Amino acid sequence: MWTRVCRLDEVPQGGMKECQVDAGPRVLIINTGAECFAYQAECPHEAVSLAEGIHDGSVLTCLEHLWQFDVRTGAPLGDAESGLTGYRLKQEDGAVHVWIDESTTS
Repeated sequence: MWTRVCRLDEVPQGGMKECQVDAGPRVLIINTGAECFAYQAECPHEAVSLAEGIHDGSVLTCLEHLWQFDVRTGAPLGDAESGLTGYRLKQEDGAVHVWIDESTTS
């Protein structure tokens, strides 16, 4: 189901915002300036918040152990051994919505 997670203006261009989905997972919204993406909020390596990392519009880097991920696909890059779980995202009426499978909220 589509779930509103934040207002678009809460995610700065070139920035990120971690959001808690009601009764669901924490989601990281990445704004590249051209488009937005949504992924799991924690690094799969050691559950460190990816919102504390950095991105350059192409590569998201977790600053804990420097694992890197493709911003557009969530695929692992460099030393990262696993990728990120991605969520479908849509922007509507100035808000950001992600698709959360109901089986993940039970």
